[in-house]
Amino acid sequence: MLRAFQSALQRGLSVNGAVTPLRHFTAKAASPVAPVRQKIILQDEDLIETFVKGSGPGGQCINKRVSCVDLRHIPTGLRVQCQQTRSLQENRGIARKLLREKLDDLINGDQSKNAKKAAKVAKQKARRARRAKQKYGKPTESTEET
Repeated sequence: MLRAFQSALQRGLSVNGAVTPLRHFTAKAASPVAPVRQKIILQDEDLIETFVKGSGPGGQCINKRVSCVDLRHIPTGLRVQCQQTRSLQENRGIARKLLREKLDDLINGDQSKNAKKAAKVAKQKARRARRAKQKYGKPTESTEET
């Protein structure tokens, strides 16, 4: 009985007759795992949001109204000011977006969106320079016969 059981397992059959796949486990070298990018979530408890009068070009519309947003992240001490539009609500949204980007750069480092975008641009620039060098680079010195 034991011998029949062992031969059944070697053929890929289970004891009750159903076919089971044979598994072969091989040892693989551990590949380096890329660090996982953390998602940035802003919580209202961590923020101090103040509204101040704007400054700069725009005259009375800018200087008189309170439409500039000053947003501070308490745990990290990052500060963002936004006065891009005349609307207070739009400036609040833009300030939060800018603060998320700054936190992403601070926390994730090379895995942040801005760092990945900069790396992509640098790679494209290097590729273009390499192709230009291949196409227009110094010609090889040829011996001229006179």
